[in-house]
Amino acid sequence: MMDPTGRENDPGSPMIGGEPTGPAPLFISPGRIVFMSLLSFGLYPLYWLYKTWRHYRDHTGETVYPVWHALTQFVPVYGSFRAHSHFRQFGELAGRAGLNLGFMPGLAFAIVLSGWFLGLMAGGISSPEIVEVVDAAGNQVVDPETGQGEFEFIEPTQSELITSLVIRLVNIGLGIWMIMHAQLRINYYWHSVFGHRLVGMPLGKGEILALVIGVFLWFATISGIMSA
Repeated sequence: MMDPTGRENDPGSPMIGGEPTGPAPLFISPGRIVFMSLLSFGLYPLYWLYKTWRHYRDHTGETVYPVWHALTQFVPVYGSFRAHSHFRQFGELAGRAGLNLGFMPGLAFAIVLSGWFLGLMAGGISSPEIVEVVDAAGNQVVDPETGQGEFEFIEPTQSELITSLVIRLVNIGLGIWMIMHAQLRINYYWHSVFGHRLVGMPLGKGEILALVIGVFLWFATISGIMSA
């Protein structure tokens, strides 16, 4: 077997540190990451963070909070630091086993941070614009009953909605690249430790929820483009 850094390795070699006594974590395949990330409209990385933090906690016995660590991705900037920590701690875990797998925490920080900017950009392009209602002379129209100036919503054009979708797809692609980079290395570490005991991860409730929300978002996005 070849490790993520390109070195040949024998899958039948002795396990690092001897036979572990704890439960084996669950293998997450690269194909699953791509499929679930696309179908969930980019929500899958949140579930991935939660699940891999759980695997880390169960394996090491350290006190970590998988749900809260995943939810930090909704917090600008701080979520980038948490993603950096996630990659760094798995890298240190592999290092203690004598494996230098190159997790690159800076990659996670940069991608999560850029994801926030891309998300804001896409949201700004696809959001209705609020403008003043003006008369022929260019003065704002005032409602005679309330005395307040009138405003109207201008819906985004079809080209703007398509541009927004392209930006979101770029963001989803970066997320896939980030977790694929990490999961290949995590899988290699688990295989080195657990060998044949490593099994595939069954479909979880969180994944099903992400898929349901993602399919709805895809439907709403495509419907919006078609009707614009």
